[in-house]
Amino acid sequence: MAQTGRLLDGYLNEDEQAAELGVVKRTLRSWRQKGEGAPYVKVGKQVFYPIAGSAAWLKANEQTPVRSGKRARQ
Repeated sequence: MAQTGRLLDGYLNEDEQAAELGVVKRTLRSWRQKGEGAPYVKVGKQVFYPIAGSAAWLKANEQTPVRSGKRARQ
């Protein structure tokens, strides 16, 4: 986590969030504009993501694989 005061403990900045999710910052910005993605807080021009909120967002977006039951043709 970036060096910040205690007030921002438990938050990731935009660079850290992008690295955690394996996406680029542009993707995070796109998600914010569309109202998608993890919850965030803006402080001036800076964006911070609460770690607990990001974990909850990931959990809420889990996908369960679905098997069609059909066998592939050979």
